[in-house]
Amino acid sequence: MTEAQAYLNGSFIPDSEARLSVTDLGIVYGASVTEMVRTFQHQLFMLDDHLERLFNALEYVGIESPVPVSELKQICETLVERNAALLPDQHDLGLTVFITAGHNLPYLGLAELEACQTPTVCVHTFPLAFELWDQKYSSGQNLLRSEVLPLNANIFDPGVKSRSRIHLYRADKLVRQKNPQASALLFDPAGYVAETTVGNFFLIMGTQILSPRPEYVLGGISQKMVMRLAKQLGLDYQEADISPNMILEADEALTSSTAYCLMPVTRFEDHQLSQGIPGPVYQKLLTAWSQAVGVDILQQAREIGALRRQALS
Repeated sequence: MTEAQAYLNGSFIPDSEARLSVTDLGIVYGASVTEMVRTFQHQLFMLDDHLERLFNALEYVGIESPVPVSELKQICETLVERNAALLPDQHDLGLTVFITAGHNLPYLGLAELEACQTPTVCVHTFPLAFELWDQKYSSGQNLLRSEVLPLNANIFDPGVKSRSRIHLYRADKLVRQKNPQASALLFDPAGYVAETTVGNFFLIMGTQILSPRPEYVLGGISQKMVMRLAKQLGLDYQEADISPNMILEADEALTSSTAYCLMPVTRFEDHQLSQGIPGPVYQKLLTAWSQAVGVDILQQAREIGALRRQALS
């Protein structure tokens, strides 16, 4: 096998042939729920947690998966086993699974009623793009306050990871008009921190880790890992209302996300945080995470990121 494979509606096919129709409701309405998982040493990390969140989201939006969770898990593992064989041993994969609501009946008519009522199921992988974030482990991120509000549970549960995320795209787009290197930090209507466009946010105050209250936040799988590591390291993890002033007064700030795991925040708006360098609690958490998965997360990202940038030069 020389090309990576994907899974689409019951079949494993070449990745280049995995396409959605323009009539698919995932495109027409963004009616699709999704999960992104990564591997460590070519093994999927916290896959059960991701699939649990996926199926909770399906129930919420009213999509009935034609594939049971046990079968979908096997599909994910099979796909990684096949596609990881195309990678160097030290590299790792991202895996995306999404399920759409099927096809749009007004586009196809009653003759295609069955297709319109049958959800689309797709799973595909990609080599993790370490070159996009490897240097930020040392330099940190710059976050700017976004004028875009997070999802409101009265409209759509923010705990559901859907493809309908154009508000997050807009949030980063607006922020990067001010600073192309920055990312957006969303605040709830009361003025407290919610989340970034790609992951969860944390403050470090002494031996406390503070995370925003969950009402406006997609509860992250990586966030669960931070909770676990905090307990392991004897840190007090709490949910709290986090104001902009608290960010400026904190010892450290960081974010979590599936691909990069943990990333320090060294600048908020025009203010330097933790003296512009990653703080000690961040470093302890990242080290503990590396030990838990048997991969030096920082070293892996730096080595592969450098190789990929060199190949592009």
